[in-house]
Amino acid sequence: MASGLVLVLLAALVQAGSGHRILGLFGHPGLSHYKVFYPIVRGLAEAGHEVTVVSYFPGLGEPHTNLTEYEFKGQKVVTNAFSMEDFSGRTFMDNFKEFYSLAMWGHETCKAALSSPALDQVLAEHRRTPFDLLLTEFFSTDCLLGLSHVLRLPLVGISSCALMPWHYDRVGLPDSPGYIPSEFSTFSERMSFLERFENWFVTRTTKLLYRVVEWNDNRLLAGRFGEGVPDVRDIARNTSLLLVNQHYTLSGARPLVPAVVEVGGVHIGPSKPLADDLQRILDDAKEGVLVISFGSILRASTLPAAKREALLSALKRIPLKVIWKWEDENAKDMPKNVIVRKWLPQRDVLCHPNVRLFLSHGGLLGVSEAVHCAVPVVVMPIYGDQFLNAMALVNRGMGVIMHYDKIDPDYVHGCIQEGLRKEVRDSAVAVSAAFRHRTLSPLEQAVWSIENVLTHGSRRLEKSYGSEVSMAVYYSWDVIFVFGAMILAVLVSMRKGFKIVFGKKCDVRGQGSKVKRS
Repeated sequence: MASGLVLVLLAALVQAGSGHRILGLFGHPGLSHYKVFYPIVRGLAEAGHEVTVVSYFPGLGEPHTNLTEYEFKGQKVVTNAFSMEDFSGRTFMDNFKEFYSLAMWGHETCKAALSSPALDQVLAEHRRTPFDLLLTEFFSTDCLLGLSHVLRLPLVGISSCALMPWHYDRVGLPDSPGYIPSEFSTFSERMSFLERFENWFVTRTTKLLYRVVEWNDNRLLAGRFGEGVPDVRDIARNTSLLLVNQHYTLSGARPLVPAVVEVGGVHIGPSKPLADDLQRILDDAKEGVLVISFGSILRASTLPAAKREALLSALKRIPLKVIWKWEDENAKDMPKNVIVRKWLPQRDVLCHPNVRLFLSHGGLLGVSEAVHCAVPVVVMPIYGDQFLNAMALVNRGMGVIMHYDKIDPDYVHGCIQEGLRKEVRDSAVAVSAAFRHRTLSPLEQAVWSIENVLTHGSRRLEKSYGSEVSMAVYYSWDVIFVFGAMILAVLVSMRKGFKIVFGKKCDVRGQGSKVKRS
């Protein structure tokens, strides 16, 4: 007994001694983003590392002895923040309106983060006991990447969604607008000529426009830490690892370098028991269940009256029980088959065997949960990457797009009926099986990849040289120019040769004819 206790204590000491100190800085105030990051920092803490995190969401999970949390101040937390009355159909210019909103949001977030007392606390903590690695988001808050230089730490980025156009160059990732749709686009990888034209224009333009964002970040970093901080673009190119919340089974196959690791579904944990009343509702719904949720940002209760009535009219006609995440549980005029809940444990509800269909706005977390649970999705995208996620589902055969600006009772009913087809269900089952079939779980993969940086990262063996070269070298513009000049020189020489050879023959023939006439 005593010897066993000694062994346990020794094992604990070894684990504590082998752990690293990791700093996580997450300045974006969106809860859906942090739900991707939190499982990773929690997993690192449970793996024996000492993790310090600054975010807008301290205390999201149960306390852990290896996890210390501080709170950013200065930005309003984004939950149930957007009214659906503010949106209409998607247009070409929305690509750039959303980019501008994202840039302004990122700028304000950076100002708040760099002036936050919580940042002063972790800087003081680093001076006492240095951290070993910086973990932060790749989105539009690049000012926090500057802490990698200030603290002299390896940089690991996490993207809660598909990569933005300006992220590819940072890690030397091939970026072809011919088949890789932009985060801002409404396309799948199978694009027509006009779609490829638009995708190319949006991708290249937003990359150039983002330089303005980087210049603003440089100015903020210089104001906080002095002029010695390098260009944030150069800091980003020194990224050791980028974890991306996507998986090829849904988003499509992409060419990846070793420094980019897919961890799609990392937020999906083990199943948890449902509340008794919800469990009973689902168990009794032998006819099947349609789950409706528009995520943590959009408020379903703000649907314009005409669209709300169209949805309710369509729901009356379907032979399914409907469970709808609705902010007001006292909502009136709901059909008899519709049950309203202010909050839903979405992942556990979707995985119930009686759930037949999911009606969603297309947020990546909900979409990933539907894929995990093998549930077809009717997607009503509103903004941002929701259109990209919707097209990914359609491309995989397990989704139906319901355009927000076309909503009427018959249209909604038709979309639901399309989503209930056997072929769509079969595709969902097949995609789900591939999504789940991995050597390591997404969380295990994320933790292993970060620990690999801590162990072997100093040699930078995973780094692609493509992240260091200029655009001219990356796209071989200089080679193409020289090769084109060589071809042009050969053509000019051939033209001159033809002139000399055939010009002389013409002269000889001309002289002969003159002699003959005389």
